[in-house]
Amino acid sequence: MQHILAEELAEFLAFRLRDTASLPRPRMGPQLSYGRHRGPVPRHARLAAVAVTLYHDPQTGWTLPLTLRPHHLQHHAGQVCLPGGQIEAQETAPQAAIREFEEELGVTPEVLYECGALSSQYVYGSGNLVHPVVSIIQRPGKPWSPDPSEVHEVIPMPLSVLNQPEHRIDMVRRRPLRLGSMPVDEVDGMVFHAAAFRYGQHLIWGATAQILDQLARILQTRD
Repeated sequence: MQHILAEELAEFLAFRLRDTASLPRPRMGPQLSYGRHRGPVPRHARLAAVAVTLYHDPQTGWTLPLTLRPHHLQHHAGQVCLPGGQIEAQETAPQAAIREFEEELGVTPEVLYECGALSSQYVYGSGNLVHPVVSIIQRPGKPWSPDPSEVHEVIPMPLSVLNQPEHRIDMVRRRPLRLGSMPVDEVDGMVFHAAAFRYGQHLIWGATAQILDQLARILQTRD
């Protein structure tokens, strides 16, 4: 996998993503996940796109840029995510994904191949129906320059991490109960488990983990 050519990888992904109904079903959902992927998507859900962009690095092989969100954000603060955001009027999901990539990471990606999309994910916490757009890009020729209002850190993660068992864990989360807009003491919160990827000091869970797990399972069928 590490030495596969970009054209070969693009052809394989485009073939596998041609029929989304045949893709592996999402896994790695948190226990508190009815609204994310087990229930119907609300009619008022906002459309969003995330950029699942792969590039080849001579040292790490195929690499996937992720972002660590700042702690001050309203939704998914402090979480590791894929670059992405709302799909604007008259914009396609691939166009939105690449635009958000550029806005958040401060680098204009040179798209070599558009490969298709993984299964959409409804994210209950932000009310977004997220379309994961897969593309292969040229390795960025300049350093990341992330927008500090949206990105605390850019995390280039080797794709090989996704298929290594030591990087998959079961983590415990505590969600405080709320009284109106105020959180109640953590002692009264709700504890739940969530499957996650661990990369360095970072934990990747929720919709992002489900998207990456589906990508990993698709790539396993090529090996």
